[in-house]
Amino acid sequence: MRNGGRGAWPDTLGRVLAAFGLLAGMAGIFFLSEQSEPPEPPISFPGLDKLEHALAFGILGALAYLALGVRHREGKPDLRPMLAAVVIVTLYAVSDELHQARVPGRDPSFYDGLADMGGAVLAVTLVWKLFRRALRRRGGIEKPDRPPESNTA
Repeated sequence: MRNGGRGAWPDTLGRVLAAFGLLAGMAGIFFLSEQSEPPEPPISFPGLDKLEHALAFGILGALAYLALGVRHREGKPDLRPMLAAVVIVTLYAVSDELHQARVPGRDPSFYDGLADMGGAVLAVTLVWKLFRRALRRRGGIEKPDRPPESNTA
């Protein structure tokens, strides 16, 4: 993976562990969605619900991306696993909202779905940036050249 080659991370074991984490997270969300009265957090503030959605589905997005394998070509992200991870998590978010429509005392929310998708997009992007930073530190890819600054005062 030196100087702009191709590369993927994590290794097979890491990808399998990420897939198991993804499935466990999905099961946990299903369990909470099945509850007519989910547990209340110890603190509360406006927008907390959306933040919880973004965090939970962001973790799913990161795990899905890791399970699919973070890849690069010539130091640029391979968008296919990134997009696939976001699509997988978004489809799960839609199914979760539809599931909540059938649970007494629960209602589906379009805005919860948006928070879910937003969390997945942010987490997948963060994982890519961390991967790229690690590659640069190891010398796997080089920083892009910046044009020299001109002093025209």
